[in-house]
Amino acid sequence: ERPLTPAFDGTWAGDVGFDPLGISSLIDVKWLREAELKHGRVCMLASTGMIVQDVVKFPGVASVFGDAKMTALHDAAVKQGAMQQLLVWIGFFELFGFVAIVQMLQGGDRQPGDFGFDPLNLARNEAKLARRQLVELKNGRLAMLATSGMLHHYFITGKGPIELISGK
Repeated sequence: ERPLTPAFDGTWAGDVGFDPLGISSLIDVKWLREAELKHGRVCMLASTGMIVQDVVKFPGVASVFGDAKMTALHDAAVKQGAMQQLLVWIGFFELFGFVAIVQMLQGGDRQPGDFGFDPLNLARNEAKLARRQLVELKNGRLAMLATSGMLHHYFITGKGPIELISGK
């Protein structure tokens, strides 16, 4: 049975009416979808980075950070001062995102996660756009689980994901 809120009208990618706790009647679903897409995108990048650091050694990184990986690499980057740059730039971009979210929540026509960045004009075909949005949503959900799993494996074993699988 679908929830009795206007948020679940079947027009969004991935809308199957799943809201067993009734959260959509408490919080604007646009806000929740925005957060889901943002976390999914961040985790897609994070999970890729966790795998790449086990496979590729970038020049100069070992001389600065040694063999540190994942959370140990984060801690080493904080000590070196590299994370402050990330904080400043990500904070700068978040300001633009915050303005867009506020406009969306105040009744604008912006869809959650849409920042108007489409240099290849992939949104011209509505059917393909809906498919891409669904794929992004599902891959983001998978990446959130994958990132959590890889981090917890690292906490337990001290090995990255490829190291853990290969046994080296």
